[in-house]
Amino acid sequence: MIGLGVIAGLFLVANSGWIPVSIPPWLTGLFGDRPHEVWLPALIAGWLASAVLLAAIVLWSMFYVWRRRQYETLIGRLERELAKLRNLPFTEPAPLEDLPEAPSAHAARVMNALDDDEGLDAR
Repeated sequence: MIGLGVIAGLFLVANSGWIPVSIPPWLTGLFGDRPHEVWLPALIAGWLASAVLLAAIVLWSMFYVWRRRQYETLIGRLERELAKLRNLPFTEPAPLEDLPEAPSAHAARVMNALDDDEGLDAR
């Protein structure tokens, strides 16, 4: 890369003059018919800058597409996980660990008293 830069620099030093640029016939109405003089290093720098800008736009668009695909994949995974969690009570119901193994007569009387409005007032 350094060698290419040295060669380009030497080329610009050797050809640092003004060059005439003739206008195409279909643009003579806009710029006139006379040739325009352009400084060669500026002309080359403009072409290099446009090439670098084009490469940056292409790389940015590739990165944008890559990130967009990552986001869409993440959204798909999250939607599948959400659907799985929504169906969790049907596919894997919770164990009945809060209920005792054998029924208790005392617990039944307490629950009956709580459900019965008269039982609460009698206390």
